Amino acid sequence: MKRPGEIDLVVGPEGIRECKIAGYADIEAERPMAMDSLLWMASTGKVVTSAAFMTLVEAGAVALDDPVSKYLPYFRNLYRATNPDDLQSSPIVPVKTPVTLRHLLSHTAGLQWLPGFFQGRELTYISLETQTHVYAASPLIYEPGAGYAYSNAGINTVGRVIEVLTGKAYEDFVQESFFDPLGMVDTGYHPTSEQVARRACGYRYDKETETWIRSDVTNQMSVIPYDGPNRHAECGGGLFSTAADMAKFAQMLAAGGTLNGHRYISEASLAEMSRRQTPPCTDVQYGLGCGVGAVGHGGAWRTKLNADFRTGVATLRLVQKTGDWPEDFIANEAKMVGN
Repeated sequence: MKRPGEIDLVVGPEGIRECKIAGYADIEAERPMAMDSLLWMASTGKVVTSAAFMTLVEAGAVALDDPVSKYLPYFRNLYRATNPDDLQSSPIVPVKTPVTLRHLLSHTAGLQWLPGFFQGRELTYISLETQTHVYAASPLIYEPGAGYAYSNAGINTVGRVIEVLTGKAYEDFVQESFFDPLGMVDTGYHPTSEQVARRACGYRYDKETETWIRSDVTNQMSVIPYDGPNRHAECGGGLFSTAADMAKFAQMLAAGGTLNGHRYISEASLAEMSRRQTPPCTDVQYGLGCGVGAVGHGGAWRTKLNADFRTGVATLRLVQKTGDWPEDFIANEAKMVGN
């Protein structure tokens, strides 16, 4: 049976150490998965947003514990729902604790995943400025800092703060800060038609028919057409990239924030990103736009970056599928990831 493509990489400060590729980027066209296949990175891209923000912290332009309202005044008077299970009709009360940038990056601000206003709307065609006004006008789930709720709205708000601080579009700032100097030529939020032609299609396995079904990305973060005009960056989940490009980003992280003599981000920032930032009241361990213990994040379609600058090793797993593998592929998947 033909299977969706998968790429597994082990990367060190010197570059790619191991590379395993299997399956098809397009099963129907019998196009094999390749290092230049375009992938929807989904939430794996949150690491990019966090790293970009931390470079501004290093430059002294902003502090993690600054209130968001310092940069976005409409975040000054926020409200929370008294019944978070019924956000539409729950009475609301003013929040007592200002939302900070740290709250946003650690999903502890109390912002919803995405407020109901955005349901069914094409988020990538709504500017970050407009999005954040809606976030601020929507009731929080809990008092800032008093819980954990995974929220793309929070990461998108960080992106808007980056725009205010730099005077540049978010996507332009990360392009200049990371993608261009690292030589990541196929990475960004606005794929071209040529890049889209190389994309790895998404699939899900249908147990009843025992076949792989095409499942293109049509959610709010990356609506079709992927190369449509007037798209905006969706910092929380709209990044597209390739294995070749993400290996360069992983190589830089594995080297402690440097590559080819250029420092992109400090080890202190990487350590701050990857330490626990969530409060004791939750069992969830989460850093700043990434996991705990290493710099990395998973994505909706099984993409996964994990870079440990302390050991100098990063791993990348790049797949475009939802759900589990069929049983006869599980053993092969274990071999792919070296288990």
